[in-house]
Amino acid sequence: MDTYVVKRLEQAKLLTDPFKLKLLERFGGKPVTTKQVADGMGEKAPRLYRHVDALVDEGLLELVEERPKRGTIERYYRTVAGRFEVDPNLFSTSSGVADDALDMLRSIFRDTESDLVRIFGQLKDGEPDPEDLPLVMRLGIRGTAEEIQRLQEKLDEWMEECKSLSCDKEDTPDMKSYSGLLAFYQRPDNE
Repeated sequence: MDTYVVKRLEQAKLLTDPFKLKLLERFGGKPVTTKQVADGMGEKAPRLYRHVDALVDEGLLELVEERPKRGTIERYYRTVAGRFEVDPNLFSTSSGVADDALDMLRSIFRDTESDLVRIFGQLKDGEPDPEDLPLVMRLGIRGTAEEIQRLQEKLDEWMEECKSLSCDKEDTPDMKSYSGLLAFYQRPDNE
């Protein structure tokens, strides 16, 4: 399951309730009924109904299936994602262009982090194809102004090549999609 980014204050409030967090843990994975979760927690099912309804109403829990059983209906729920994150912009008080640029940068890094967490989570579940392994690297370099300029030119050329591989291409069976993040900058401490 993917990461769900909480963007509404009502959802964030639900995630601050320890009991509701326990419920989300219990509903993660395969779909289960409120009664099954209550039994697993040593609780009575009626105590859980209002909490489950609140999680469903706010879109954190989803109804997956309804099955008739002895004159009643069993409702099977599961979480909408395997991981929840609160969008930091939910509490942001952005006040200018510099703040907007920082917010955009944070958003890029959060999206990249979510993608990588999901990918590495999928890799641990099986034997990955070496071609599907992500290339992740953080490095520091030192060089003369001329060496750095040559490297910058090579990176610019490579970025143009990447841009030419449009995501708008028609899908074919051998087509693969990739995402990437490249940040090349002079370190503030100039180490």
